[in-house]
Amino acid sequence: MNLSLPSALILVNRFGASEMASLAVPDTSRPIEPELLEAAAKGESLDGWDAMDVASAVAAMARMADAATRARSEVQYYLRYRQPGEDAPEWVTDDLPELTRFHLYGEKANAESAIRLRYLDIIKRLQRLADEDEKRGASELGSSGLEIVQQPRMFSRRTLSRL
Repeated sequence: MNLSLPSALILVNRFGASEMASLAVPDTSRPIEPELLEAAAKGESLDGWDAMDVASAVAAMARMADAATRARSEVQYYLRYRQPGEDAPEWVTDDLPELTRFHLYGEKANAESAIRLRYLDIIKRLQRLADEDEKRGASELGSSGLEIVQQPRMFSRRTLSRL
């Protein structure tokens, strides 16, 4: 199963450049204008921007890619019971940006936040999907292929009685 990562442009379009700029720019970098992050996500030329701001935008894009990779790994864990060639439901692909945003929030997503509640809702649905796949008899690598073979018995009371 191949899940494509949500791109930075998808994240910027879905959640807004302001939110993504505030989340993705590392604390060690100076804040950037949302327009710069949007331009970087679109692949536009960044020649007119300050070099330090461009470096911050590049670091933000790297953090978004890292969060997207963590989100995909998390989803793949729950889809480990899927049969080879069986695709995930479409809602899983739609929820990858939400999981990515949660990973960008990190500790800022406290127990009462809507971001954390949305994350927990997605995890519950993924767990139900994994449970359904497991009940169908799938193994972690698709069809189990488990076959128990034993050798014929070599010693018994009859064969050992003459010793």
